[in-house]
Amino acid sequence: MKPVMLRFNYEFSRVYKRGNFAIGKFLTVHCFKRYAGLKHNNTLIPTDINRLGFCANKKQLGAVERNKARRLLREAYRSLADCIPLGYDIVFTLRPSEELPTYHQVSEEMKKLLVKLHIFDSNTSIDKDS
Repeated sequence: MKPVMLRFNYEFSRVYKRGNFAIGKFLTVHCFKRYAGLKHNNTLIPTDINRLGFCANKKQLGAVERNKARRLLREAYRSLADCIPLGYDIVFTLRPSEELPTYHQVSEEMKKLLVKLHIFDSNTSIDKDS
């Protein structure tokens, strides 16, 4: 299933202002547990999905590198998606660094930060090769 993306500034702002965050070497993760009855354009947002945002630093990276960074973050999330409970808005931000981190670095740090935020179910097995 394709992830549902956060699109509007007020959605990102809600996650930043009301949610929790964890900071790592390569990533910053902000998460907000949606409550039942939250609306977008007078339409209820279902609680059985996670909505995601992926950000990269515009000042340090050009357009090609930002898109590559967002693809890297999306792929790392896809491998962990089955272990994350539903009903969250999550924003992953790539922190400024000299070079783009590898997939394995991003994936391991994403897992570590999600565990730190208590939204990662470590009992579920993760298939590393898929």
